Amino acid sequence: MSLNPWDEIAIGTVAGVVVLFITLGKDKLVVEKDKRRIFQWLCKKTQQGKAWTVGSPINDPRWISTEEIACALNLPQDRVRYICSIHKKIRPKMKSDLFPNESLEEKWAVREFVKGTKP
Repeated sequence: MSLNPWDEIAIGTVAGVVVLFITLGKDKLVVEKDKRRIFQWLCKKTQQGKAWTVGSPINDPRWISTEEIACALNLPQDRVRYICSIHKKIRPKMKSDLFPNESLEEKWAVREFVKGTKP
């Protein structure tokens, strides 16, 4: 049984669309997996650090650098930065979070663990 050219084009198009959906779905699953890993690690790390100095600009356990997250979870820093920026329960350290004379660094925290945050 031979197919005419239009049938071959239709079959090729359907196969291409299926592959596209599978690829996009896989990428979305990987993003969700990374979001969950980073959030759980941030929560655990913050809970461990609660006994440390609270209210001090030095070693504030609520704020964790992109580099530290990336090293702990074996992810690229760009990936960590992207995931943290799109996660609704994670937020970056901003100027309003700084103590006097503290410099702004790229750090992240779980929203519920830092004051003055809105979901």
